[in-house]
Amino acid sequence: GLKGVRSHRDFVERVPLRAYSDFEPMLERMRRGARNVLHPEFIEHYGCSSGTSNTAALNKFLPISREQVKWQQKAGFDVLARYLTLANDADFTGGFTLQLLPPAVIRREGPVGITSNPGLMQRHMPAVSRMMTLPRPPLRDIENYDRKLDAIADEFLEHDVRALSGTTCWFPILFDRVLTAARRRGMRAETVTDLWPNLRALFGGGVYAEPYRGVIEARAGRPVPLIDNYNATEGGIFAVTDSFERTGMLMIPDRAVFFEFVPRSEHGRENARRVPLWEVERGEEYAVVVTTCSGLYAYQMGDYVRFTDVFPHRVEFCGRASGMLSVTQELTTAIEIERAVAEALAATRSTAVEFACGADVGVDGTAKGRYVLFVEWEGAPADPRRFIERFDEALQKINRVYREHRAGEVAILAPEFVRLPTGSARRFMARIGREGAQQKFPRILDDGKRDVMRAIAATATLD
Repeated sequence: GLKGVRSHRDFVERVPLRAYSDFEPMLERMRRGARNVLHPEFIEHYGCSSGTSNTAALNKFLPISREQVKWQQKAGFDVLARYLTLANDADFTGGFTLQLLPPAVIRREGPVGITSNPGLMQRHMPAVSRMMTLPRPPLRDIENYDRKLDAIADEFLEHDVRALSGTTCWFPILFDRVLTAARRRGMRAETVTDLWPNLRALFGGGVYAEPYRGVIEARAGRPVPLIDNYNATEGGIFAVTDSFERTGMLMIPDRAVFFEFVPRSEHGRENARRVPLWEVERGEEYAVVVTTCSGLYAYQMGDYVRFTDVFPHRVEFCGRASGMLSVTQELTTAIEIERAVAEALAATRSTAVEFACGADVGVDGTAKGRYVLFVEWEGAPADPRRFIERFDEALQKINRVYREHRAGEVAILAPEFVRLPTGSARRFMARIGREGAQQKFPRILDDGKRDVMRAIAATATLD
């Protein structure tokens, strides 16, 4: 009945909200070669997305049509054009952009190919972009990411690297490898810009950037503009940094994705209200729903966003619906943890490599709970106790329910702080099998991952 749709109301009446599990049987048929299921054409490529929530053991295979690839190329240019406009950088194309992305490898499964969205886009990069982009095959397609980072650091020490592109949390890790490689060769370099003096932009995304700025700037030796973006395998790039002074990112609403938003208070309800982009309200939090040119209709992504401006629409990522910490139904999101940590880092003039938060319940034989914050330091605070106090204060300011349940320790006790020795974050990611360019260090730890983290911290301390 889509031919009869003449308004958003018509669309809502004909197309119900669906999660991945609702699409999965149809997507399975499409992966076996069926046509005219969710899309008229045969879709050859599927992006494998494991998600970032605590329970995301399930791999999602999301369709990527040829049409979507073309629109994603245009959205990718939007990101570059936004930087060139903001920075007035006429010399950007004189050097290379180093990409920290998954390998562009396609695994054949019957008639279709399984890959990652960034991997597929590397294969469809315009010729002019390929000339300015590193690494190239075969280095580009090394699947072991630890080995790939070392190879990149060794290979491109003396190249004119002007930008990095990838998930923001991997930038400082690469910087460490680059400095190590330089010292191994006897090169004198205190910071990355001693080696890459023309480094002028970081095209990041995938994680909240603020907690990483300190360690990135320390490694780089000076501030480097970060162009952030909000992207997803479901449809490519949805928003991009449009200002160095204001928070949030400019929505890109005309790249073959139709957006709807469900108010956070109604998310999960059978008849939840669906708000089109032109009716969203500033400051409100919404769950994101997308309809794409690859066959997803009213697909609930599981992301929460907040609009910092409307007309033009500027948005910030607020967290995942499936990744929350809750001792007494306070429903703390990963973004709230990140903002509280960022405030504590700024207040104590410290920098962190990585951090994560879990929770204990039934503390000391009581019915009360507490948060457990694990931090691997780059530059530790002079007073760690002050750091955890500021984290607690910031979280109370950010999350009303947490504040109410912390008051007088009625239900939530003061958070516990666990210092992680150097290398603990990488050991943790290896232990849980999440190594690679798209893997992000989890901010919210379920009980199992919390216990793994405690064990790693204890073992490292003994070592």
